[in-house]
Parts: sequence; C-alpha cells; structure tokens
Amino acid sequence: MSEEGKKRLKELAKQVRDKVATTGAPVLQQQGLDIVEDLAKELTGPDGLPGLKLVRDSANKFRVQRSPRNAEITVEWERDIGALGLTCQKHGEPKTFVRYVWDAGETKWRKLDGGGEIYEDVTSALVEYLYPEMKA
Repeated sequence: MSEEGKKRLKELAKQVRDKVATTGAPVLQQQGLDIVEDLAKELTGPDGLPGLKLVRDSANKFRVQRSPRNAEITVEWERDIGALGLTCQKHGEPKTFVRYVWDAGETKWRKLDGGGEIYEDVTSALVEYLYPEMKA
C-alpha cells in the first residue's frame, strides 16, 4: 500500500468516526434519541413537574399532558430529516410546530430557522399550554 493510499484510508476513517458511532449508528441519530430521552427524564424525574403525565409513543417520541388542562406537547426525533420536532396544541386551537437541529458549533439543539433552543422552548410551552398559572 502506498503512502498516499494509507493517507486516504486514515482520512476516511477519521471522517467516518466523526459521523458514525462505534455501534455503527449515525452519531446524529444517537444524539436525537438522547435528547428525547433526556427531556423525558427531566420532565418526569424527581425534580420534574407535578401532575405531568408522560406518554411514550416510541423511543423517538413522547407526549406530555396535565389534567384537567385540555392541551398536549409532543417531542419527536425525525430521523429521516435529522431534526427534532416540538408540537404544542390546546385542543380546539391550531397546532404550533417548531423544528430543531443540532448545532455542533454551539453544542446545542437550536431552532431550524435560528434563535432559541429546545430547553427554553419546552419550558415556555409548559407554561403556555400546561401550567398557565405560572405566567407572570
């Protein structure tokens, strides 16, 4: 094998390591599943919100509700486009939907169109849709 061939092989290996986890799954896919899991744990853990009901539809999707509020918030990892979706709805009103992408430079999930990040927006959505008594 020539030195040039070895160099190309090492360069390819580095690029693959940046995009593919050791399990063989794409790194972005794992990050998407991880953020869904992290959000679910934060919402229902010991420091979570009282009265919140979390429904796991799949490993990449959950919904939260609070009785007697007639509203729902959904978080879903959309593997096919590599984005995280946040859907909020007060029943009887139109849904709001925002997508988030992983910003490697800032190491956070940010809105697809720029601006805010997922944790800030989930917090705001919880106040708006499920805990209106927390509005200032």
